[in-house]
Amino acid sequence: MRTMTLAGVCILAAAAAACGDAEEGRSGLESVIRDSAGVTIVENDKPAPETRLGWRIAEAPALSIGALEGDPAYELYQVRDAARLPDGRIVVANAGSGELRVFDASGTHLASWGGRGEGPGEFGDFAAPWSVEPWPGDSIAASDLYARRVSIFNAQGVHGRTFVLEDQYYRLMGVLPDGKMFLGTVPAFVAGTMGTGLVRREVEYAIAVPDGNLHAALGTYPASEWYIFAEGGGMAPYPQPFRHSAIAHVWGDLIVIGSNDLYEIRAYTADGALARIVRRAHDVRSPTRADLEDHLDEQYADRTEEERARVLAELEDMPLPGRFPAFGRILTDSRGSLWVEDYQLPGEPTPAWTVLDADGRVLGLMDLPLDLRIFEIGENYLLGSVSDDLGIERVQLWPLERSESRQAAGRLAPTATGG
Repeated sequence: MRTMTLAGVCILAAAAAACGDAEEGRSGLESVIRDSAGVTIVENDKPAPETRLGWRIAEAPALSIGALEGDPAYELYQVRDAARLPDGRIVVANAGSGELRVFDASGTHLASWGGRGEGPGEFGDFAAPWSVEPWPGDSIAASDLYARRVSIFNAQGVHGRTFVLEDQYYRLMGVLPDGKMFLGTVPAFVAGTMGTGLVRREVEYAIAVPDGNLHAALGTYPASEWYIFAEGGGMAPYPQPFRHSAIAHVWGDLIVIGSNDLYEIRAYTADGALARIVRRAHDVRSPTRADLEDHLDEQYADRTEEERARVLAELEDMPLPGRFPAFGRILTDSRGSLWVEDYQLPGEPTPAWTVLDADGRVLGLMDLPLDLRIFEIGENYLLGSVSDDLGIERVQLWPLERSESRQAAGRLAPTATGG
């Protein structure tokens, strides 16, 4: 077994001056890297609030695509995903119309690919296209969740092929650089078999080769807790408000799988071998009945008194998990860094994101736009979607300026407006 701190790495490199600069740049951040039976384990301290990166996000998006009325091509509905192509075009998975809508770098609609149907390059009637992913050779892969299909389009929108995923694997979670696909199941309830009380679902993951055939099974992992209670002679499910989640994401040529019961992120190779475990210290807190009551009061504040009383009576005996989740969402960026969102604790301020480098060491903290559902983090932008009070959906691109120095994160003025 080999244990090495950041200081040890610098000493072995015989670069004392550079090491001093690195330590100063990582003030308040400590990482220990060790090897255990061929698996790299990275242990990180909890970053202090003052370790925010000096990267800045604009005050407003540079591009906003979407409209309340007018040209139907800009009326977005059920946006599931979006991707930015190397030439600046943005491809939007608009499930409401069963299309991939393509916009240029200024937000002008160029074309729509696909459409409703069962034919080549078309998408089914529900929640499709579900995702859009880069495919080797500048092509695009778009998934049809409940039909278990993946369709490949070239950069000009010409449909090349469609294949059906094997067995129970429905979700295309991501595409590896060599074209292998990371797949997941959709956790489901089986009526009459799960009993009542707090029940935890499971999810399975696998890797498939580019034609859709399975390459490696990655096993079963705990997903979310649901409360099952008797209602009207049957059983009804309700998501536990502080439920844990299964984590699944592509990280360069690795695959992240795990659960946020603990602050531990496991990374696997394309053949299913465990390659790395990344951990970060965090404060452990258990939810209370007061937390649950506050959540339910807020959740059902706009219901009638009668409706609220009925729902609260049904959920008053809901069990609580032993602890809050350790973190929220996980994203990756074009540099191969991991972005891990702190879990939003009741009564706490908006959570920060912890940014880790390609080796799993903490670089610092970052604040991201609260209402932006982020699909992609590039070298100099965030791509995501928002929905306003009227339910109007927009896909937005926010400028991101990276700086190697660590300062309080600031804001940039918007550089352009589109859409």
